[in-house]
Amino acid sequence: MDVFAHSDEIATVVHASPGARVAQIELLLGVCYATGVYPRTHQQWLRWNREQRPLDDVAERLRSHEFDGLFDVAHSDHPFGQNAQLAPFMEQHGYGPAQLGLERCADYNQFADRMHLHSGPVPLREAVLAMLTQHAYGLGGRVRAKTPWLGKAFTYGSVGRLGGRVRTLALGHTLAETLRLNLTPWPHEPKDFCSFNFSWTRGPARRREFRGVAAGNRRTPATPGDLHSVLGRSVLLRAVRSADCEPMVDRVLMGAGELLEPLGPAWLQDAVIDGDRPLQPSAERGLWRDAHALYAACRPHTKGTDLFSRLADLDRHVTLWSVGLVAKQRAVTGWVSDTFPFVPSQQPALLRVSREAVEWSDYLATAVTRAAMTARDVVYPQARPEERTTLLRRFDPGGLLFARFERPYHDLLDDVAAGVEEGKARESFAHELVAAAREALRERLRGLPGTATALEASVRAADRFDAALDSPKTPALLKQAGTS
Repeated sequence: MDVFAHSDEIATVVHASPGARVAQIELLLGVCYATGVYPRTHQQWLRWNREQRPLDDVAERLRSHEFDGLFDVAHSDHPFGQNAQLAPFMEQHGYGPAQLGLERCADYNQFADRMHLHSGPVPLREAVLAMLTQHAYGLGGRVRAKTPWLGKAFTYGSVGRLGGRVRTLALGHTLAETLRLNLTPWPHEPKDFCSFNFSWTRGPARRREFRGVAAGNRRTPATPGDLHSVLGRSVLLRAVRSADCEPMVDRVLMGAGELLEPLGPAWLQDAVIDGDRPLQPSAERGLWRDAHALYAACRPHTKGTDLFSRLADLDRHVTLWSVGLVAKQRAVTGWVSDTFPFVPSQQPALLRVSREAVEWSDYLATAVTRAAMTARDVVYPQARPEERTTLLRRFDPGGLLFARFERPYHDLLDDVAAGVEEGKARESFAHELVAAAREALRERLRGLPGTATALEASVRAADRFDAALDSPKTPALLKQAGTS
């Protein structure tokens, strides 16, 4: 209630984990729908955002007796966000709370060192945020040891609804503005607050079972509030008090949760479609290298029916924040997170320069790699074929080169969004890009011993890079930057 009462004074939600930040915003969006405070039409959405409609009436509605106990995480019958049906099995099958943390638990099992059995209590607030993150981003595969007591399907969780794609939010200057921007207009009046999944037993749909044919039952969300609060895991937390009377969680039981049907466009308001599926996060490829897809997602024929077209009608500067969970073989390797400016009047220019900038970055990366190959062949002329790829790593900046390109890329977008003349912004970017590529190559070659062969390798590599910049295929501004 305090968050909504002061949402115009709060800048944003905070947490070290980008996923936990997204999960908090998802929760708050869901609560807006649960209380009936949401725009019914696109025109109303525009009015709410242009007039900066306060959200303090969400707090007022939460104070009604209808919501008593529904957000109680320790309620005996319907603990918030949890499955009370797991209570009889907590003592025998519950584990330590470390399994809740996506970044910490990796593939959930931790059977090698049993860290989940030995982890101490964690603050209740952190446990709840970790639980919300699991609901949204939980990984697929085996969640815990096989057990016969609830059903085989309980052992295998599906990928959370945000776990396999990049989630994009529009950020405002305040939390209230962020929530208003990301509320999807919904034409129906709320029948009651049951469009929100308060718990496994208090929600809009009959839950799946974990035995028999019904264990594979999937469903489609009924409302946006239902979507934002989908229970991707069956979780139960055991709350205790510390010696200082602080609420803590010392034991957790977690298994598979809800299954969703493949979601259609209405339930993927922010999704950037790459081919036939939403954009996937990658540890090897920074989000900025696909940012042009965000700007391309704003299409006239989708007017008002997705996040990007609504933002285009709003016609003011906002920040797009994209977040994705990177996991390999059910083990978390980290989060990717980045922000991009969006100004509707500048959308065509942002699309042009973002796409062109990535093409230039790829072009220079290829030129640097070929120059590095020249240096390798001078230093190791007799290298066996199977050694050549490994030896190249000594000379080629590789993925680190793109890390150097990222800052100039963001400067380019910021300049264009701010109204800097597009030609000047592109020219400045080209010079920064060429300088970064040259310096990265020099740094790798600088580590060679001071021999005649090493000097020859450096000179020939630099010559090959310059020749690539002077090629007829080189974009004009890159060629110009290479000679200035």
